[in-house]
Amino acid sequence: MEATAIDNLSPEDLQEAGRRARIEMAKREFVHFVPFVQIIEPGTGMVPLQEWPHLQQAHTTLSNSRLVIWAKSRQIGITTTLAAYVLHHASFTPNALALVFSKGERDAWEFLSKSRATHEALPPELQEPLAQPDNREQMTFKSGSRIITQPSTESAGRGLNPTLVVIDEADFHEYLDACYNSVKPGLDDNDGQLIVTSTVSPYRMGSLFQQLYLAAPRNGFNKLFFGWRSRPHRTQEWYDERKAQYPDQALFQKEHPDSEEEAFAPARALAAFDLEVLTRMKQDVKEPVETPTMGNGVRVNIYQPFQPGKRYAAGTDTSHGTGHDYAVTVIVDTVTGYVAADICSQVLNPTELAVASVELLNQYGSPIWGIEDNDWGILTITMAQELRYRRIYFRGDSQPGWHTYDTAGSSHGSRYVLWGDLIEAVHSRAITVPNSAGLAQFFTVIRNPEKRGRVEAQSGTHDDYPMAVGIAWQLRQLARPAASDRGRDPNRMRRGRRSWASRWS
Repeated sequence: MEATAIDNLSPEDLQEAGRRARIEMAKREFVHFVPFVQIIEPGTGMVPLQEWPHLQQAHTTLSNSRLVIWAKSRQIGITTTLAAYVLHHASFTPNALALVFSKGERDAWEFLSKSRATHEALPPELQEPLAQPDNREQMTFKSGSRIITQPSTESAGRGLNPTLVVIDEADFHEYLDACYNSVKPGLDDNDGQLIVTSTVSPYRMGSLFQQLYLAAPRNGFNKLFFGWRSRPHRTQEWYDERKAQYPDQALFQKEHPDSEEEAFAPARALAAFDLEVLTRMKQDVKEPVETPTMGNGVRVNIYQPFQPGKRYAAGTDTSHGTGHDYAVTVIVDTVTGYVAADICSQVLNPTELAVASVELLNQYGSPIWGIEDNDWGILTITMAQELRYRRIYFRGDSQPGWHTYDTAGSSHGSRYVLWGDLIEAVHSRAITVPNSAGLAQFFTVIRNPEKRGRVEAQSGTHDDYPMAVGIAWQLRQLARPAASDRGRDPNRMRRGRRSWASRWS
């Protein structure tokens, strides 16, 4: 057999060829650049950039997504990773302009110093030469590419056409909205990349950062959450010890969240539900025991199968099915408070929800069913009636459906009663919510100070699931043993309801 060219190479030559190949791959993709990166470790000096599992996930996301948004705990390596990523972009992207916006001038300088230190520690083959003069706000390469770091201001980035924008600790920027609006059009024109990352501020409600994150991925952003456990070797003991040393333990928890729910939960003073109780309720979250399809292929979640003789009540909060609000139907065991089954979807229109809900409820003995009649609920009610569902709730004015209303200047009205009773039930652990996504909505229900303490979802979040549970909870006194309801005249169910409904008038 003839010898090939590679057969004639010495081990040293093969090693050098492999190194050159790795260098070329590093120039092309950030994930291959990372093994060459060294960073400053305070008290230690230059050390290799950590490749913890969550950072590996971050590296892949950065390489594959144009719009990126991350919510995170403090001190888990994200800012350092971004400093290396910005350097890679400016070094190996022709005519690159990377803009980095930090919450203040000092933060901007520190970010660029990380990029500069990383550049100085690279192998010579990866050190793209810098132009002179250089300064602490800008790195300019002889290729013409630049990194500019600035504090975000009302005019920051205006008139520039960046290829990459990083907004670090975005939720703490005073002028985030103006900064975002000034750079986003230019980025879109250049098909440039936008990276927004932050710990969630405990002092802001419904900020732009929070809205963008909570709307992802519908708005095109690829979102990731990195909690305090993301960093290896952090244990519960580590967390408890650090928290105990913090003067404001609630603030520590906000800066070191363990989940999205904790990160985006409103400030304790605004939260409608006790956040510690909700956190304990997460222990009851589980996967459904069944996920059958009903109606037009609608998936439903069964957490506790139907049991004859049980007392059930159902509640529904509707949506128009366009990917924003949730369409929710829940079935609650009125004795144990357990959510036995549910439908929870952002893409079901009112009639589709009705068809699937009727099929599900019939499998649970046709429990009393309260359908919120606000907005799109009328269509759900109409379809349920056409399907001859026999136990739709009728309120005191003989109209079908649950009507949520406020009474101006008072604590009366169905909204106040519903939320008040639901809050009390949650705090006494009378209700169990096994659906993780459903329970998550309880975390972001607030007493809105701008609306006289009105209980509702924090801006950018949802309260559809809690509302459905609350309606079912209000109807529990009308629930009857499931087996005994079969064959009842639906017209008889309507009589005698006025006294019950009058409680909310």
